[in-house]
Amino acid sequence: MNAAKRQRNQLEQQLTDARTWDQWYRAARELDELDGHLAWREQDGSELIHEALLRDHTRALKTHREQGDSHGLIALLQESVYRHLGELANPALYSVARTGTKLVVTDFLGEVEQAMQFICDHPLPGVSDEQKLQMFRDAERVYGQPALMLSGGGAFGIYHLGVTRALWQQELLPDVLAGSSMGAIVAGAICTRNESELEQFFSEPQRIHRDAFRWLGVQAGWKRGHAMDPDQLHRHIRANIGSPSFKEAFRHSGRSLNISVSPTRTRQKPRLLNALASPDVLVDCALMASCAVPGLYPPVILKARKTGHSGVGETAYMPTENWIDGSVHGDLPLMRMARLHNVNKTIVSQANPHVVPFISQNDQRGVGASLKRATVSLLHGQIATALKLTRESPTASIAIVRPLLEQAYAMATQSYLGDINIHLPFRPTLYPKVLSNPQADDLDDFITLGERATWPRLAMIRDQTRISRVFARCIKCLQKQVGRRQPEPA
Repeated sequence: MNAAKRQRNQLEQQLTDARTWDQWYRAARELDELDGHLAWREQDGSELIHEALLRDHTRALKTHREQGDSHGLIALLQESVYRHLGELANPALYSVARTGTKLVVTDFLGEVEQAMQFICDHPLPGVSDEQKLQMFRDAERVYGQPALMLSGGGAFGIYHLGVTRALWQQELLPDVLAGSSMGAIVAGAICTRNESELEQFFSEPQRIHRDAFRWLGVQAGWKRGHAMDPDQLHRHIRANIGSPSFKEAFRHSGRSLNISVSPTRTRQKPRLLNALASPDVLVDCALMASCAVPGLYPPVILKARKTGHSGVGETAYMPTENWIDGSVHGDLPLMRMARLHNVNKTIVSQANPHVVPFISQNDQRGVGASLKRATVSLLHGQIATALKLTRESPTASIAIVRPLLEQAYAMATQSYLGDINIHLPFRPTLYPKVLSNPQADDLDDFITLGERATWPRLAMIRDQTRISRVFARCIKCLQKQVGRRQPEPA
């Protein structure tokens, strides 16, 4: 084996075995240099972007900023940001180098950030801070914000802890999170904690309550109509999250929790529970509903916080409806999230056991990977068509069969991917653990898998959420400035 090949093997092994982001990045950078990808990042010539125009806009933004021309900056930002928005979102820009994309993209985004910060920090002639704040809010509403969506997956969902920890450590964890089933529990644990509590949560994962599953046994399961103990799951949820309402969770954490639940009645549509649509609904009950996989857990009636003359209590929410696992009809509620939260970028962490085998080849390159993707796509289409035809057959009219067919068809036809995707590696040896409580070593292994799956996506996530994060920072700063000048109440 020659020296170059030996070096490559060593670096690839370091990449695989990395325990921290710094270790991963050092190995990735050396591999990029070895492959000539660092030079590619610096070179001109790409059909994916309009490089000359990007450079012109970068120079013009810098000129306006150095001259203190705020109004000129605003006009140029309105033109250049939206003009380049589509091309800069192309995933192919991040398919070459492990450490990032073309430097002309990085330079442009950096200059946009400095321009927005300049407008935020400096007086704007003829515009008050209140008006400036409203201007930033209006622009953010047009631009949008990112959201992180965590799939279901049973014990595989523990992997989401590694994904979210890797994002949080790089200050890239979005303020909007959605989850189904186990993904909802992880999202709930994050969105019910403030920053100091979140730091302890991520730095001391061994303190997490892990005993979620308890099998009832054949006789008890047959009698009750479900295989697992819902009381044990509820204790697990209460131990890790408590029982706040969605509104209380948002006020405490500053993050928006969204939980997807599906109805048991076929004519009812799935529902996205959050502080906007269902502020008083209790998070622990919503999580129970989102985990209610048919056959494993019973359907759930939601509860809400009730405040009256007799004090604070609980009441049934939509008492005539029963709700089950959100993964059945909407593992990733993409459209509903976009409408409610103005989401422009979806980051998906996917750990569903029935999905991972079919998307594991998405990151692979070459003819073989393309053939795998084509085969999987064809198989997926055939399954969906077969279920559609079965739904329309006389057999589907049988009462006990109809709900099962509807659920199978919904699972086969829904989308499981977003704009940026992070997925659990397909490892058959993990499948026996999918419905078992993790031991301490299992917890550590799943978290590490999540972090390692996230690190290769960080450059893309950092770039494609950068402008949204600047909007959030500037709005927060201007809110403080405006608040300081408000008169004290009499």
